Amino acid sequence: MGIVVCFGFVTLAGYMVRSAAMVWRDPHRARTEAAGWAKLGKHGAWAVTRGIVPLAGMCTCLAVMVISGLGAEAWGTVRGALETVGTVFFILMLVCWLAIASIAAFNRPRFLVPPYLRDRRRM
Repeated sequence: MGIVVCFGFVTLAGYMVRSAAMVWRDPHRARTEAAGWAKLGKHGAWAVTRGIVPLAGMCTCLAVMVISGLGAEAWGTVRGALETVGTVFFILMLVCWLAIASIAAFNRPRFLVPPYLRDRRRM
């Protein structure tokens, strides 16, 4: 069961990294991505689209945390090291959450926002 959960989180992380790369490169992809997040409302979808890079980072951190947690349970000899890795990536995930909130509220830090969306506040 752990392998299935691990595969699911790794797949989610890969999908989000791919989406972030596509939104970063293609301005037309931003509207498609925002439409996919429409359940969050107009402003929520827009915030997630602008903050797609930290969101992808957060999903990647989550996948690494799950892998390290399952590894710590499976291999007791490296449990301490894997728990430390999980803790570090948990802290990085919290930093990504702060970056998403900052982008949603203030459109900052701009280096994490796709270049064509940096000066725009609305879709």
